[in-house]
Amino acid sequence: MGEKVCQACRKVRPEGNFQTTAGRATARCRECLQYARAQSRAVRARIGSARVRADNLWQKYRITPEQYDALRSAQGFRCRICGIHEDDITAVSRGRPRLDGKPAAEAFRLVVDHCHRSGQVRGLLCAHCNAMIGQARDRPDVLRAAAAYLDDADGTGVSVEAVCKLRIIDSDPAGRPPRTVRFGGAVSVRIDGYIVRLTPGETKTVISASGEYEVITLPWS
Repeated sequence: MGEKVCQACRKVRPEGNFQTTAGRATARCRECLQYARAQSRAVRARIGSARVRADNLWQKYRITPEQYDALRSAQGFRCRICGIHEDDITAVSRGRPRLDGKPAAEAFRLVVDHCHRSGQVRGLLCAHCNAMIGQARDRPDVLRAAAAYLDDADGTGVSVEAVCKLRIIDSDPAGRPPRTVRFGGAVSVRIDGYIVRLTPGETKTVISASGEYEVITLPWS
């Protein structure tokens, strides 16, 4: 096993010392990481859970606890998407527990949702809705397609003959692997500024630099 220089203490240590407990590689050695965690625990214990909460909100979203509470009130203390009341949500504590086992920060029920591109706070959501839009990669067209799928009137799904496919290939040969998107019927899709129309049972292949598409009409005529 080789050796590596720690970016914190500048000491040369075995490469095995540059891993988290989960096995992720780090720039700092295990000793420096443990020291940093101990220092962080000491700071959190000194400033208290309310200050830790305020620091978390400001560092991650640039809002104050007062602004967070104003959002809660404006939303009627409910998730902005599904409408569940915060009293019906199991509270989740933030941060690592203290050495005495108590949470380091005040528990919360509605999480802050923000745009990952602009950093703008969009509202407060329950953990399930926050995870849902995250899994959809913040793409409204994916969520609309999912809603249409769930709204299928008779619940029988779409026949194989009705499915059309859009195969997307990266314009960079060393880029993303090809992927195929399936639609349950005729559809118009905008990709890289062009409109692609698909009929039931049809498969079309496009070369795209971005790989991002937007559903224009479903179905189209």
